[in-house]
Amino acid sequence: MDRFAAMATFVRVAELGSLSAAARELGLTQPAVSQQIAGLERHLRTRLLNRSTRKLTLTASGETYLARARQILDEVAEVEDDLLSLSSELKGSLRVQAPSGLGQKYLAPLIVDFHRRHPGLTIDLILDDHLADLIEQGVDVALRLGALASASLAARKLGSISRILVASPGYVAAHGSPATPDELARHDHVRFSWASAGEHLTLIGPEGPVTVDVRSSFRANNSFVLVEALRRGLGVGGVQLPLVQDLLENGELVRVMEDYAYPPMDLHAVYSSRRFVPRKVRALVDHLIASLAQVPGLELSPRFTEG
Repeated sequence: MDRFAAMATFVRVAELGSLSAAARELGLTQPAVSQQIAGLERHLRTRLLNRSTRKLTLTASGETYLARARQILDEVAEVEDDLLSLSSELKGSLRVQAPSGLGQKYLAPLIVDFHRRHPGLTIDLILDDHLADLIEQGVDVALRLGALASASLAARKLGSISRILVASPGYVAAHGSPATPDELARHDHVRFSWASAGEHLTLIGPEGPVTVDVRSSFRANNSFVLVEALRRGLGVGGVQLPLVQDLLENGELVRVMEDYAYPPMDLHAVYSSRRFVPRKVRALVDHLIASLAQVPGLELSPRFTEG
């Protein structure tokens, strides 16, 4: 039995909670995965997994072994990464997750350019507004907007994005332009389907934060759909400035309530491992940082703008 291979297989089974899912990802048959786990348990003389027809769960020994196995695999990956760094060529696979709006409009072209510079990499780019489970889905780095869901995540703040209120000229001509939070409450509102504040939103105004009741007339789970709804005059809505800068410049959208805006939204690069960040991931993030200064409405973190 190849104990190192069995260890790596066990980790993915534990992370995915499924023998079949791990087998598909690793390119093995389910019996082969089962045999590796069984061989590992025989060698360790302890049960690592509780198996049932519904799910797999870790035993107490399995929990302990998983933590140490991850550490060992990280250390091996770090050693290999150090050796590979002696060559300037980046190799291997790189799985990236990014929000759909900013991802499609700005990040995807930058990642394509990164691949052109490093053709030895195989890149898998996932554009999705849902938060990926980095370990379960095998994501090497995720670009995330907003507050981080867990303080345990290893993350690097890249900058913050301005968010403003806009409407179409046609909507303003027909319904007027709101100037105060009270007036905004009387307008149709366009927003994300899973907006956490329900039918309320918080804006930053001249006197500080203010909470506004809104009447959502159109919801969607995609930034470009929301921008299109606003462009076609369905109401007033908050948008990330980078996604609509061109529409503001050509007059298809206008800013309303210029004295008010949403709180800025932070952009982070989030990693699956707090201790070890592969060179290919660091290289991608550095490449993005070098180009993000050109994105309108995105303010880089101070450490990326000095000098």
